[in-house]
Amino acid sequence: MIDLPRRDVPERKEKNISDVLRRMNDRYHLTQKHNEIELVKVWEEIVGHLIAKHTASISMRGKTLYVSFDQAPLKNEMFLQRDVLMKNVNDRMGAGFIEKIFIG
Repeated sequence: MIDLPRRDVPERKEKNISDVLRRMNDRYHLTQKHNEIELVKVWEEIVGHLIAKHTASISMRGKTLYVSFDQAPLKNEMFLQRDVLMKNVNDRMGAGFIEKIFIG
């Protein structure tokens, strides 16, 4: 018996599941959201328990990190230490993960 290619089923370009996931992430722009979720997961490890406890929100747009805090003195201190914070985040998440930090 000879197997002929079916014309009603398109030929598959992907060879394994990682290719499919990578193409899906690229197509629907999900990579940015995955990075943001991963950063939120490890935020306490990066900044410590006390600062993580008083962090109101974390979000990313492109390579810019937006962080807000619920206490003014902590917000001021983190504003002054934003270069150290950026270095710690890039050390943990990978070089060039963020380029700017806005503290609010």
